[in-house]
Amino acid sequence: MGMSATQARLLTITGRLTDNEMRSQTITNAKLRLAQKSSEASQTYMDALSSEKLVFKTYGDNGETSTYNLTPALLYSYEPLKNQYSIQNASGQNLVSATDAANFEASATLDDFLDKYGLKGDTQKTQAKLDYDERYAKYEKDLEYYNTVTKPEYDKLYKEWLAEKDQPNLYEVFSNIVGTSDNPNTDAGYCYAEALKGGNSCYIHLLDLLLDYDGTTPSSHEYTTTTGKTFNSEGSTGGSYGNSTDEQKQQFAIISGKMADKNCDGKDDLSQDAANNSLLQIKNSGKTPTEFELLKSDYKLNADGTYSKKTLKEKAIDLYYALQQNLAPSKEAMTETLINFTDGDMKNLTTTKPVLGPAPKAPDEPTYPFVVNDKDKGQWYINLWYMMNGSESANKVKEETNNKGETYFVVDSVKKNENAKNYKVIDDQLLTSNDWLTFALKNGVVTLSQASYFNPSVDSAKTPEMTAEGYYWNATAYSSTSDMVSVEDEVAIAKAEVKYKNTTTEIENQDKKYDQDLKKLDTEHNALQTEYESLKSVIDKNVERSFKAFS
Repeated sequence: MGMSATQARLLTITGRLTDNEMRSQTITNAKLRLAQKSSEASQTYMDALSSEKLVFKTYGDNGETSTYNLTPALLYSYEPLKNQYSIQNASGQNLVSATDAANFEASATLDDFLDKYGLKGDTQKTQAKLDYDERYAKYEKDLEYYNTVTKPEYDKLYKEWLAEKDQPNLYEVFSNIVGTSDNPNTDAGYCYAEALKGGNSCYIHLLDLLLDYDGTTPSSHEYTTTTGKTFNSEGSTGGSYGNSTDEQKQQFAIISGKMADKNCDGKDDLSQDAANNSLLQIKNSGKTPTEFELLKSDYKLNADGTYSKKTLKEKAIDLYYALQQNLAPSKEAMTETLINFTDGDMKNLTTTKPVLGPAPKAPDEPTYPFVVNDKDKGQWYINLWYMMNGSESANKVKEETNNKGETYFVVDSVKKNENAKNYKVIDDQLLTSNDWLTFALKNGVVTLSQASYFNPSVDSAKTPEMTAEGYYWNATAYSSTSDMVSVEDEVAIAKAEVKYKNTTTEIENQDKKYDQDLKKLDTEHNALQTEYESLKSVIDKNVERSFKAFS
């Protein structure tokens, strides 16, 4: 049986009544939230009325005072008659500006630092210091080389010498078989003798006995040069092999086994006493080495652009390839290279007892005064230097008189202590923030120190542990200073008042709108309720008639 139009309308009205009730409840809840928001706005405004900020008082030449918002930048800027303060974080690091930090890092000494602020004079003393700096820079470079190259190389050679000092002298064994360029042997050293006469390629037969030779018949092997070229050795059985006795072949096998463990002597020019790297010399001249120059050198180029000595085996492989490919520009060049290897590099088969020279000695640091052109400003930045350098005290600027009766101001030079420096750069935004510094000082986020003059003849009873005249950084509370005071923050109060008025107006407008919406819903609800009652009455009567018709 279908639903009548009256019944359908009744259902629609019921749904709308339910929806209206939900909307009304939502608006009522929103009005409650507005009331809470209004309460919070009132509390925020009341809090702002009692807000304070820290200000800093400065004094002029005539005793007049000026007051400024306290910021780290204001504390750190020099002014005559102004007390000097420093801010420390929870780790005890002094918070400094990026400018002061950059000046400190760029200064090796106190006078360098003062010069960054236009305070240094006396060019004669400056030149003396520059001379010292150059000597000290050279000492540091020499010491680093001594510690990273000379000493480790000595330790390595000494360890090798200890292990081999009671063993046969392999270079003597080798030279007894092969001979030297002045007196080559013609039996087992036949190939070296022929190479010296111009038959360079004959030296390959000798190299076959130095590369992976086990005392039996030489065999072919695949090798790769230090320049990345791959080739196969010949494994020749003529020349030196054919002319060697069985004992000499076994000696060659022992020598071959040591080739990979020993380095070349580093003398690309055998006529020089000291090591010399021809590849580096070519690079410094702006040229590019040829394939042959790369192969004949005692040095190989590493991936990081540095050079290291080849092992005897690497040098032998490189020479083998150079001979096999006939890369030498002349027979004389190849002969000179073979002499360098046979008479020079191969001596490293035997480790001689190394001698370690003394470590470089630092030059004596001069102590000399230098002149500052502004006593008070100079003292300010001297105090800052010592503080950043990890010291709680600073030397005092001294007054002296020259032979003309003129007074000038001097202070002793001091070198920066890289291991003791104690500071951290403060963020640029915090550097100029009164809100942050006020909050940080009042809540113990940072602490305060003041630079104070100390004279042991007058102040020793106050601080007996201090014995030298100068300035000391002493911890202090901002509330105990005479130049930092709390005042009503008028700007913050004005901002809070504007914000409170705007928020209140916004809440009132929204509340009025909610009232209007509720009124409309109430009107609609009453109309729907009346229609609902009317339709329900019609339906009830229809039902009653239907029962009577069927009874």
